[in-house]
Amino acid sequence: MSEPTPVPARSERPSGPESNSQSMAERIISYMNKEHQVSLKDYLRYYKGIVATRNIAMRDLTLENITIGYEIIHNKGIDQLEAKIDFNPPMKSLADARDVLVGMAMQASEGLGYATITPLDKFTPPTWHSIPIIVLVLLSTYYVYWNPTLIDDKEFVLRQYKVYDIEIVPKLLKTVYWCVIVYHAIEAVILYIWTGMYRVPTIKRAAWCICGFMEGFPAIGRFRSLMVEKDMASENTKSTVEKKE
Repeated sequence: MSEPTPVPARSERPSGPESNSQSMAERIISYMNKEHQVSLKDYLRYYKGIVATRNIAMRDLTLENITIGYEIIHNKGIDQLEAKIDFNPPMKSLADARDVLVGMAMQASEGLGYATITPLDKFTPPTWHSIPIIVLVLLSTYYVYWNPTLIDDKEFVLRQYKVYDIEIVPKLLKTVYWCVIVYHAIEAVILYIWTGMYRVPTIKRAAWCICGFMEGFPAIGRFRSLMVEKDMASENTKSTVEKKE
């Protein structure tokens, strides 16, 4: 796999002993390891083609490159490895590090097909507007799948619906039910794709997909609102970084 060219250093700020000190590098390394594990994983995948298994951590930061340590588990044991990712051109100061690392994170996440560099770590529960939909889905599932005797009862159908062709009513109800189920399943799949693009954590991703299956469009609408907020935040970050070029 050919290595993409990392985003170049952003500014022309002069270097100095304070900005290039070891303590500043250590603070940046500590911050990246604590707050931006996702970006470190993206750096490895996008710039080096490495899919690390665990223990991903930035180990060194210089004006020329970053060093990321990681482990890969295989059937013979665990390999502890390192990868260097060069800045092109090198930074003039460690004060440039934030802009450079953010730019690299944006380039990597976009290249890997994600919509954001940080996870959308939110779940919005259903509102009272969705309760009738959820109740209807549960009741219809009970009568169609678990206890179909009621809608198959010809006397009940004749008394309730006042139709002559009573055979068609159970078939019609079941057809409508399965159409709704398929429609909601498609919406759950849409949410599965969207939550993957926005890096939603596993448990919350499952909750969104369940809501999509039970509610349908209301869940889609709630998640779309969060997507818009996240996109606006990402655009603001991108604009801030580009202004410093």
